[in-house]
Amino acid sequence: MRQALHIFKKDVRYLWIEIAVTLLVVAAFTFTGARRALWLSDPTVNTSVATTLLKFLLPLAWGILIARLVHAEALPGDRQFWTTRPYAWKSLLAAKALFLAAFVNIPLLVAHISILLAYGFNPLAEIPGLLWSQVLITAVLVLPIAALSALTTGFVQLLITGSVLGLALVTWNIVAPLYGFDVGWRALEWVRSHYEIAVAALAALAILVWQYARRKTAAARWLAVAAAVLVALDILMPWTAAFALQSRLSKRPIDPASLRVDFDSAKQWAARALIERGDRVWVEIPIKITGIPAGMSPRYDGVVMAIEASDGSTWPPDRQPWRHVTTRNQVISLQTTVDGGFYRKVKDQQVRFRGALYLTLYGNLRVTHVPFSAPPMAVPGRGLCTASPGAGRTSYYLVCNSAFLDPEGPPTYSPFPADLALDPVNSHRTYIASLYYPFAPFTAATVGTTEPLAHIRRDFDFGGLRLSDFEVRSALPY
Repeated sequence: MRQALHIFKKDVRYLWIEIAVTLLVVAAFTFTGARRALWLSDPTVNTSVATTLLKFLLPLAWGILIARLVHAEALPGDRQFWTTRPYAWKSLLAAKALFLAAFVNIPLLVAHISILLAYGFNPLAEIPGLLWSQVLITAVLVLPIAALSALTTGFVQLLITGSVLGLALVTWNIVAPLYGFDVGWRALEWVRSHYEIAVAALAALAILVWQYARRKTAAARWLAVAAAVLVALDILMPWTAAFALQSRLSKRPIDPASLRVDFDSAKQWAARALIERGDRVWVEIPIKITGIPAGMSPRYDGVVMAIEASDGSTWPPDRQPWRHVTTRNQVISLQTTVDGGFYRKVKDQQVRFRGALYLTLYGNLRVTHVPFSAPPMAVPGRGLCTASPGAGRTSYYLVCNSAFLDPEGPPTYSPFPADLALDPVNSHRTYIASLYYPFAPFTAATVGTTEPLAHIRRDFDFGGLRLSDFEVRSALPY
């Protein structure tokens, strides 16, 4: 421990300029984040440009500090001056970890607490979010940069390696959708993103320990390549497996057999087989779901299905089930695109629709009344909310600030208490227009919230339908 403290003090003296710059950027980030809370009472406050700039500068400052720290005792090679000193690798690694905690994690923790206080949050009530945010920043930023620095001899080599990795990531995000690999799983995206984070963090940690203990740079670089391949292989993870994992996290057990999925004959007018260009046919079939428990409302996450004709012909299901169930104008529809050849072969036969519907049941409705011009109130699922009348009391607005999670962002079923973000607070404003003023002015905003309670897969099998009965042609020219 004494040797680790000695190395730590040496690094502080050596990197005092980088430390000072980093702490200055953290202080500026804290100031702009806390000052942004004033916009609730002072409309002239506008720090969007400064905040955006600091969100870029803060990771950059951290990256430079981490790289300089690790390169102070470069690991690749065998001619470094520090190897002739009696440095125990465990002491050296402990000193680097202590340095990162002191000048990256702890300042960020203080910044988050300060911003939470400015918005009126009790930091003690937000401990899970505070800690998980630290875990995410460490796993996504600190450990990977430290691992790359441990595999490179200097800042130039690190910069080149980082640029190549960044270019590969951008190229992948452009090319993958072109070949049918969707980059988003909507509410289930957290499964894939946390898999990537876990693989990257564990690989980075293994590389660091291995490099400091053995300094086998070639083998450690191959480990980094293997980790990159494992992260890329997340495209092979089936969406249905992610939903199965999500189902195990359901808050309320519900027997899927209590639900029934059938063709909605009362809305047969919504069924169609739209003949499109390119010898494709868009099939849309309305369905009805019965047996949903009282007090719950469904959200349809996706469907996997196959169309089977009486002669045994089958159109296989898609790889992207979350795209093929929609709710529009009170009509729930299964949707898919089939090949024109298959359609012409089976359109006059009776076909069956077999598959599985994936849905999430929301419940536990909580209604909160937020009086206008009252102090911020805690609203379940929304954070701290304030309601205020506008000019002339003909319009109103509701501002809600949530800690570490963004309830107004893309829906997610993530069970974790924080999202990956530098800002600890997400703010959203909702405008309300009073159409009945001056006869019935509003006195409070009413906020109703529900939460996902059960994630269910329900198999279905219904038939007796002829696709030709629903045939329509696209108005677009061929």
